[in-house]
Amino acid sequence: MTTGAERGQQLFADLLETMQRTTATMERLDAEQKNQCRTIEQAAEKASKTAEDAAEAFAVSKPRLMIWTALCAAMLVCAGWLIGYWVGHRDGWASGDASGYRQAIAANAAASWASTPSGQLALEMDKAGLLQPLGHCRLPGYEAKYDPKTKRSFCYPTQNASGWAVNP
Repeated sequence: MTTGAERGQQLFADLLETMQRTTATMERLDAEQKNQCRTIEQAAEKASKTAEDAAEAFAVSKPRLMIWTALCAAMLVCAGWLIGYWVGHRDGWASGDASGYRQAIAANAAASWASTPSGQLALEMDKAGLLQPLGHCRLPGYEAKYDPKTKRSFCYPTQNASGWAVNP
């Protein structure tokens, strides 16, 4: 059997051993924590450096990026102008062709009418200087009167109307 003093010494020795193990564990945990803190600090420094490098790279490439953006915008505008010109030019040619065709048909019809007896008579009246005054009711002895019902003007002889020579 053990006495109280031996038992106390044994407990004290166990306590000392436990304290030494705990101290060793705490020192090991402290070293690991410092190591982890160092790793985190290094990672933060690397991230900070990477962010600074990226900011510098962006600052250097920003003018270049703006130039490329401006060039692309200019190219889009020019492409729009070219497409608009091409479409308008093509439509203009088609419209011009149609208009020219209509004018040619009208000119052909006028030329055909000029060969008729009415056309020949109109030519003789024009040579005599009567066609324009007759068409605008400016012959002596004639006046234009407006008819509100038909909303047109008509040419009527006055009391002093004179005639002109005709071929029977």
